[in-house]
Amino acid sequence: MTSLTHKSSLDLPPAAVVIGAGIAGASMAHQLAERGIAVTVFERDELASGGSGNPVAVVRPEPGGEQNPITELSTTGVSWLMDWISTNAQSVPHDWCGAFRIARDQRRHDKLAQQARLLGDACLREVDTVAARNLCGVQPAAGGFFIPQSGWVRPVALVSAFLDHPLIHVRTRMKVERLHPVKSDAQGRWELQLSDGSKVITACVVLASAFAEGLSPVDLAIDSARGQLSCLPERADRPLHTIVCRDGYITPAINGVHTIGATIQYDDDQALARPSDDEENFQRLQRLLPDFASDVSELSSGRVAWRATTQDRLPLVGKIAEGLFASLGHGSRGVACGPLCAEFLSALICAEPLPLGPEWIARLDPLRLVRQH
Repeated sequence: MTSLTHKSSLDLPPAAVVIGAGIAGASMAHQLAERGIAVTVFERDELASGGSGNPVAVVRPEPGGEQNPITELSTTGVSWLMDWISTNAQSVPHDWCGAFRIARDQRRHDKLAQQARLLGDACLREVDTVAARNLCGVQPAAGGFFIPQSGWVRPVALVSAFLDHPLIHVRTRMKVERLHPVKSDAQGRWELQLSDGSKVITACVVLASAFAEGLSPVDLAIDSARGQLSCLPERADRPLHTIVCRDGYITPAINGVHTIGATIQYDDDQALARPSDDEENFQRLQRLLPDFASDVSELSSGRVAWRATTQDRLPLVGKIAEGLFASLGHGSRGVACGPLCAEFLSALICAEPLPLGPEWIARLDPLRLVRQH
């Protein structure tokens, strides 16, 4: 049995374990390590093997009006990530090309127009159909709203950048089979039973594997949503300059390929890509850029992955029990919000000033969404 310890200040955990090596887990490990805490990351597969393994991630705020917590979290999260990449990881492939958002209906359009007037052009700008063509490079289906602080990033490279720290030790192909508090332990430590038969004891554990995977002592209400991407080859006569989104998105060509996505199916464990999902993504593309592709045969199937979603669309970030924490259920905003949530949770663990207001402790509390049996 291994006991993880590390010389540190009395205010910090002596060491920590993070379960999961996607965006949530990697950014969590990085933030703890930056505070001088030695972190061991356990990943049952390879790095970024879940949703964080997609070839590209769209990073943008979610416009939703004043007093909308998802808008606040995603806006702050995108700004945090842009600053972090600029300062620490410029080699991570990314492009802050902006996003053009088409409203789903008139009610939504009016709501976004009101928000644009309040925020100003630097955050959200209404664009008519003529200006939209100049902005995007091709003609979108309708006018809409430009979100300058948006773009795309390679999530696998971002995961690697977060984990590149001398105080982080990553163990892949190592599943945590069981997690339970050490009996009669005055320090409130946790014991992890690993898939190789070994055990580890530590005072601080963070569940960050998208889904709790049966390790939480309470049944957290996290749903699984399957998503399939589709790919479209770049064409020289249709240079798309920005992300275009509505109920889904298309990216500019990245290494010669546009990414379109993504489908969403609950309680669906089919790992193989399906032609019917490419058809769905083709129809999604028609609602965005109706003249960009003429037939579904131009698309090829992309990656299949699963999002961890919650009923209120906010992640589960915070304390589950003494010494046990969570950063789970980030849904489709894992790259946009996961790193900020890692900063938030690390500050919470280390009793530091929070990067979000104190009301976010209750808003993100993992125990707010527990299944009753």
